[in-house]
Amino acid sequence: MSYKIRDPNRPVSAEHLELLSRSERIWLFAEEHRRALIIGVLLVCLVAVALGAIFWLQHQNEQEALVLEHRATQLYLDRSLDDPDTTKANLEEAITLYQQILDEFPGTSSAELAWYFLGNARTEQENYTGAIKAYENYIASFQNNPTLLGLVFQRLGSAYIFNGQRQKGVDTYTQVLNLPDALNKDQVMFELAKLEEADDHTEQALTYYKQLQDHYTASPYTNEATMRIRMLEPLQELSEDTTGEDPTTVSEKQLTEETEE
Repeated sequence: MSYKIRDPNRPVSAEHLELLSRSERIWLFAEEHRRALIIGVLLVCLVAVALGAIFWLQHQNEQEALVLEHRATQLYLDRSLDDPDTTKANLEEAITLYQQILDEFPGTSSAELAWYFLGNARTEQENYTGAIKAYENYIASFQNNPTLLGLVFQRLGSAYIFNGQRQKGVDTYTQVLNLPDALNKDQVMFELAKLEEADDHTEQALTYYKQLQDHYTASPYTNEATMRIRMLEPLQELSEDTTGEDPTTVSEKQLTEETEE
């Protein structure tokens, strides 16, 4: 058997790579592809620098937006009944700051709350069209916060009703009841019941009040719902008893009963 003896001073060609150790093969590969490796390393460094700059910029934007958010929220909450002029000015400035967040830092976490509070502030100004727009923008942009989403739908429903769009308001309220993780379903159910009661839809109002009473026993609205049920059930029974009778006859009958008492 013959053996090949390697001369360390003699360069090794690609045909004799089996004579090299693993580390020597790696070094040889690096020597042969030096330019490509240098370019690759530079590209990796450039990508790393770009990503770092992006993260740094996002962090800066978050911080600046957070400062604006805190300032706007302080102004929004600072509404003294003793000084209406200052309250009005604070509300205007808060709206300006919330809008600044949305214009300059739309991709930040503060933008989510900015849409919500902007809608609330415009509602306080009775600018219901502007409030509706703000709430709708929130719903179109943010779907990952079920708690706040439920509140936004409720506020949107109220804005529709204040704006004279009752049916859209009712439909929007109903969407809250279909949100699986919404925490304000009891309040929305109570609002729906009051709307139906105000429109003399006693049966539908009772349905909402009873659902609230049965499904949300710990709700602060349950006691009020129970009282409304006690008041409305006799009216519903009276309505059922007098169905088909002439309204004049019904009134005379009620007058006679009251006189006898």
